Amino acid sequence: MLGNMLTDILATVFLVIVLVYVPLHLINSLWLKPKRLEKCLRDQGFRGNPYRPIYGDLAEITGMARSSLSKSFTSLTHDIVSRILPFLHHTIQQYGKESFIWYGRNPKINITKIELIKEIFTKYEVFTKQSPAKKTMFGLPMREGEDWAKVRKIINPAFEIEKLKNMLPTMEKCCDKMIRKWDEVVATSGSAEVDVYSSLSMYSGDVIAITSFGSSYEEGEKLYKLQEEDLSLTFQAMRTMTNYIPGWRYLPTKANRRKKKLDREIKETAKTLVDKRKKLKQIKDSKNKDDLLSVMLESNEKEIEEDGVGLPMEDLIEECKLFMLAGKDTTSSLLTWVMVLLSQHQDWQNKAREEVLSHFGKDYTPDYKGLNSLKIMNMIINETLRIYPPIATLSRIIHTNTNLKQLTLLSGMEISMPLSMVHRDRELWGDDASEFNPNRFSEGVLSASKVPGSFFPFGGGPRICVGKNYALIESKLALTKILQRFSFELSSSYVHAPIFELALVPQFGAQLILHKI
Repeated sequence: MLGNMLTDILATVFLVIVLVYVPLHLINSLWLKPKRLEKCLRDQGFRGNPYRPIYGDLAEITGMARSSLSKSFTSLTHDIVSRILPFLHHTIQQYGKESFIWYGRNPKINITKIELIKEIFTKYEVFTKQSPAKKTMFGLPMREGEDWAKVRKIINPAFEIEKLKNMLPTMEKCCDKMIRKWDEVVATSGSAEVDVYSSLSMYSGDVIAITSFGSSYEEGEKLYKLQEEDLSLTFQAMRTMTNYIPGWRYLPTKANRRKKKLDREIKETAKTLVDKRKKLKQIKDSKNKDDLLSVMLESNEKEIEEDGVGLPMEDLIEECKLFMLAGKDTTSSLLTWVMVLLSQHQDWQNKAREEVLSHFGKDYTPDYKGLNSLKIMNMIINETLRIYPPIATLSRIIHTNTNLKQLTLLSGMEISMPLSMVHRDRELWGDDASEFNPNRFSEGVLSASKVPGSFFPFGGGPRICVGKNYALIESKLALTKILQRFSFELSSSYVHAPIFELALVPQFGAQLILHKI
C-alpha cells in the first residue's frame, strides 16, 4: 500500500515537472529572459534588432559572413571592417555605436568607449572570457579566476626577457632558411613574385615549433598541421546556421567525425611532445633547456614543490597546443600586413631600410637591444597593428548582474570590443584614421591617439597577451633581415581580401615582387 502511494506521488511530481516546470522554463529561457535583457538595454539607450526566438540575428550573421568571402576589394583600402565583421559593421551603421547584436538568445553589446574598455580590462574577474559554469580546455586565454592566475604564474618564466634573448639565434636560423629560398627564386633575374604570406607562415611555424619544443620540431610541426585542419573545419561550421543548432556537433556528420578524429590525434601528439621533453630534462647534458615547453615543465615542478599543486598533464597539453596556434598565426599575420603596407608605401619602406642599414649594415645580425632601438620600425609595426590587428574583436561574458560605469548589465549579456573599429575611430585617431601613417606613433603609444588607451592590439590590463614580446621581437628580427636583402612591391596578381580566422590574414595570399639589393 505504502509502495503504491509512493509510486503515485512520484508519478504526480514527474507529471507536474513535465507539464508545468519544463514549459515555464522553456518560455522563460526562449522568450521572457531575452526580452528582459532587451528592455534593460533599450532603457539605457542601446539599439538593435528586436529579439527573434532562439536564433536572434544568427541567420544574418552567417549569411553576411559567407557573402563577404565571395567578394574582394577593388583597391588596397584599409576600411576593411565591412568584410571581416560584416554584420557588426551593418549594425553600427544602422543603429550607431551604442548597439547590440543577438547571438541566439544572448545580446552582445558593442562597447567602443575607451573608459569602459579600460574598466572591462581591469575588472577581468567580472567580465570573463567564458562562463564559470563552463570550463573549457583551450589554454591560458580562456581560463578564469585562480585557475588563470596559477597557469599564468607557471607560464610567465617562459616569456622573460632573458629567455627571449636566448631564442633569437633560433629565430635567425629559421629566417635565414626562408631568405635562402627567396634568394633562389630571384637568382635568375634579380626579382620574382613570391606569396610572402605562405613563406612567413612557414617561417613563424618553424620558429614556434623549435622554440616551443626544441629537438621535437617534427612532432611540433605535425601538431600545428593537425590543429590547422581542425580550425579550418571550425570556421567553416561557424559560417553555417547548423553550427548553432543545440547538439549538432554531436551528430555523426562527416565534418564532426573528422573533428573527433583530429581531436584524438592532437591530444596524442601533444602528449608525446610533453613525455619526450620530460625524459630529455632528466638527461643532464641535454640541450634546448630554454625551449618554452622545458621552461614551463620546470616552472610547473617548482609550483608543485611550493604549493603542492601544479598543472596536470591534460592542462600542459592544452598549453602546448596554444603555443603552436597563437605563436604562429599572430606573427605571420603581423609580418604579412607590414610587408603589404610597405609595398604600398615605398617611402616608409625606404625609411625603414635606411634605419636598419644605419644600425646594422647589410650583414650584421642585431641583438635584442639593437632590435628594440629601431624607432621607425617600431612606429611601422604599431601602425600596422592599429589597422590590421591580429584579433579583430575581443569578447567578454557577464555571468552576474553588475555595473559598468553608468551602465547596468545583467547576467546573460555579452560584450564585444571591436578593435578594428576602435582603431579606426576618427574621434580617437583624427581624420586620417583609415590611412597608414606611422608618424602618429612618433612620440610613443600613449600620445598616438586623442585618448590614451585607444590602442590595444594585444588586449589590456592584467590579462594582456603573455606572448606579446615574443611576437614583436620575432617580427622585428625578420623585418630587419628582409630589409637588409630585398626591396618589394605589390604584384598585379595581389587581391586585397582580408579575412578573420584565428588571426587576420589575406584570404588569397600576399603576392609581392621581391627585388634583390
